[in-house]
Amino acid sequence: MSQSTLPSALKTYSVLPDNRSPLERSLELALSEQLYAIKQPYPELLDAAKAPLNIVAYLASERQLPVWDSADPEHIQRNLAGNAWQVRRLSGTTAGLKLALESLDFLSEVKPWYQQVPQASPYNLSILAWEKGNKPVNVSNVHKLLAYIDDCKSERDVIELSLMFGVDTQLSLAGAAAPPTNVNEQQSSAALWPMSDVSIRVAVGGGISPGINIQPLNLLAIVPVISGYAQVGITAAAGHYSISVSAISASAVT
Repeated sequence: MSQSTLPSALKTYSVLPDNRSPLERSLELALSEQLYAIKQPYPELLDAAKAPLNIVAYLASERQLPVWDSADPEHIQRNLAGNAWQVRRLSGTTAGLKLALESLDFLSEVKPWYQQVPQASPYNLSILAWEKGNKPVNVSNVHKLLAYIDDCKSERDVIELSLMFGVDTQLSLAGAAAPPTNVNEQQSSAALWPMSDVSIRVAVGGGISPGINIQPLNLLAIVPVISGYAQVGITAAAGHYSISVSAISASAVT
C-alpha cells in the first residue's frame, strides 16, 4: 500500500457542500489522490529563471509588470519577471527602487532628501544610476527606468534621476629591490702649510644604478691662513633610482 501524496490541507478541505454523502467525499479524495500521484510535467513553469523563454512573457503579464519589451536581452526579461513580486512588495522603499533598477541591468545609488547636499525638500529622492558593462545611455532604457520607478515609488515621492557611465579599471603595482650602496660615517682631518691663497674642495660622487644612501660625513680642515674658503659638492648619476643624502657638515679652522 503506497503512502498518500495528498496535501494535508486537502484531507480536511472539500469543495463539496456540507450535505455531501460519505460516498461523494470518498470519490473526491480518490480523485485527488490520483491527480497528485501524477508527476508534475512542468516543475519549473513558474520559475522565471528556468522556465522556457517563450513562457516568461506570460509570467510578466500575470505579474502585471508595468514595462516589457520583447526585444530586451533574455537575462533582462527573466530578471523583470522573476523580481516582479518582490519589487511589488517593496514598493515605496529604497530597496524596492534599487531592485527595480537592477532588474533592468542598472546599478544605482539612492539618496533621500535629508542626505542630499544641500538638503532637499521632504520626499525628494535623488537616484544616480549607471548601466552594467559601461554601456552608453540608451533613450529607450531611460523611458523604461522612469516608467518602472513611477510605478514602484511612493505616491508622494518626487524622483530626480541622473544617469552616468560606469568605469571599471585595474591597477597593478610591481617592485624590485636593488642592493643599496652605503657610505658610513667618516672623520678626516688635514693640516696644511701656510699659503697665500687657499681653496679647499670636498666631493662625493656615485655612478651606480641602485639607490645611494650617504650617512653623515664630518669633514674638518685646518687652514693656517686667514683668507680661504671651502666647497662641498655631491655628485651622483643613478639613472631613475632615488638618491638620499643625509646631513653633511664641513668646517674650516684657521
